[in-house]
Amino acid sequence: MSGDRGQSTVEYVVVLVLVLGVLAGGALALGGAGIAAALVAQVERALCLVTGDGCAVGDRAPCVVASRTSATDVTARLAVLRLRGGRTLTRETLADGRERLTLLMRGGAGLGVALGLRAGVGRGTAGATAGAEVEGRLARGRVWVVRDRAAGDDLLRRLTPRSTGGRVPAPRPQALGPPPPPDAVLSERGLDTVAEARLGRAGLTLDAEDVLGARTDRRSGERTLSIRRRNDLGLSLGLLGPAGAEGLGRHEERYALVVDRGGRPLALEVRETLRAHAGPRLPKPLRAILARTGLPLRGGRVWETERRLDLADPANLAAAGAFVRALRAPRLRLGDAVVVGAALRDRLDAAALAQARVYALTARTTSVEGAVDAGPGVGGGYAHVDERLRLLGARMRGPDGVWRARADCLLA
Repeated sequence: MSGDRGQSTVEYVVVLVLVLGVLAGGALALGGAGIAAALVAQVERALCLVTGDGCAVGDRAPCVVASRTSATDVTARLAVLRLRGGRTLTRETLADGRERLTLLMRGGAGLGVALGLRAGVGRGTAGATAGAEVEGRLARGRVWVVRDRAAGDDLLRRLTPRSTGGRVPAPRPQALGPPPPPDAVLSERGLDTVAEARLGRAGLTLDAEDVLGARTDRRSGERTLSIRRRNDLGLSLGLLGPAGAEGLGRHEERYALVVDRGGRPLALEVRETLRAHAGPRLPKPLRAILARTGLPLRGGRVWETERRLDLADPANLAAAGAFVRALRAPRLRLGDAVVVGAALRDRLDAAALAQARVYALTARTTSVEGAVDAGPGVGGGYAHVDERLRLLGARMRGPDGVWRARADCLLA
């Protein structure tokens, strides 16, 4: 009898694979890569259940396969006072064909000082400058998840009706209405510290930011409480005239606690991101010409790892007790953003679902700034950054400790 059961299981798997091939092939023939990816994901999940090959809840959440972020900042300076306002719009394409759009409105105020000495003879100059700023920041955001690219285009037009960059189809003749209610709302508050120095034609910038965040899913009522720390190291070097080179390295860590509507812990998420990109610093006329071509002026890579621990497991919850308490009442602190004890570290290594992804990064930056340093000194600036990510590889480690390629993400 047991042999018959085993044979039935094998036959079921074979039939399932054949059905997958037919459905995925048909979806691809119709141009439905997102549909095919979703079919692959669901059948792989079924295979896990049939074969007993450890699969965790949430292990097939669709990857972000591409994204575009457009960020604009306006700054003002009066003596040592610094003011800032900005807007960030991120559009992400998920492996199942859906799109997620996040609109974040930012503001900040702080203090800054600068010291410098520069001397020159003829065309040769030498000198050194240094400066530092400390700024408090607040942000409010909304998140929408839409069914496909067409719905994403429509929502983008509603969020940015005057500036589509020619990359979104022209709006319909009738007036566009307001965007629909968001699927989630979020808020952030944090502290940003910047130190920069320049010696001759070389510059160095250190930028550290700590952010406390809260996000609420308006459908499920789930809340995500997070602490995020970001450290940037920027380098610039003048080569010939106004031309040169620039590079940026970034390390970011994010710790998040997901709770249900009643406050019961559901999951613990730890995400670490490494980013590196570089490119030429060009004279304004040449930069303007290249900008019209749409060619990226900077390129790089983003490496992202994410671990998720299910807190419905009593052993996981016990190991994460101190961590959960810290995220329920978060605070900005020096040193580590959150203290991760040895027991929790071991539990994350042994029981957490892990994801690893690598993206190709391209970026373009446009900035204008000016200052008058007579008397108290006033100044201001404008900066616009356009960044794009494209998924190159994705892997997953389940509770069984085995790493597997996320074929569903790469197919999409």
